[in-house]
Amino acid sequence: MFKSKYKSTDFPHRFQEESLALVNGLLPLTSSAFYLVDPNMHHKGIVLHGIEQEMDQAYRLHYKDLDPAHPARYQKRKENLVCLENIMSTSTLHNTVYYQEFLKPRNIEHVTDLFFRQEDRIIAVLTMLRDASLPAFSPEELQTLTVTQRFLEYAINTVYLPERASQRATITDRFELTDRELDVLEWVIAGAENKVIARELEVGLATVKTHLNHIYAKVGVSSRTQLLSRVFAEIGH
Repeated sequence: MFKSKYKSTDFPHRFQEESLALVNGLLPLTSSAFYLVDPNMHHKGIVLHGIEQEMDQAYRLHYKDLDPAHPARYQKRKENLVCLENIMSTSTLHNTVYYQEFLKPRNIEHVTDLFFRQEDRIIAVLTMLRDASLPAFSPEELQTLTVTQRFLEYAINTVYLPERASQRATITDRFELTDRELDVLEWVIAGAENKVIARELEVGLATVKTHLNHIYAKVGVSSRTQLLSRVFAEIGH
């Protein structure tokens, strides 16, 4: 069963969870992830299913630039579905550093990504992974995902992003956080360590700690657990 760790009132993350539940219900997957992409191709607002934080952070810290399906490679192209096995041969993929050092040690054999766009710019990605116990994605499954992509892209643009913007505005109004503090908060919600936040936001580790201290002071808490509890409670009001 697909269980969310987020409260039902935390709409943006719940939307991502339900989107992951949808694709996991349509076809067998080992794990999956849904994340937003900012104009600089940085990930944010990440929700994971079956993926350990270690794997996610290793990807973002060391391997994302080696990913043949990284959205930056497709920003100026038209593809909205990318299956690694369709863009290079299995032998070629298996000889890449990305496969040898990242996918293979984690028993990941098959990867397919859905890209979601707003005015041609990639704004979100849904990644689907299969281990060696599952077959490659079939043409029929890829066709199903193509149809699913169109539905989710519409929902993201008409429902998800407006609500996400509304929640950011709610937090801003309630706690008077800056845009950068909101970015840091989103990474905290995603469970990212300070060093990952620093890399993704392209700032120093000391800067991240400063932002966190400012956030704690404004929200009136002293730990990440208290911070998340307070923010989720505020969004639910």
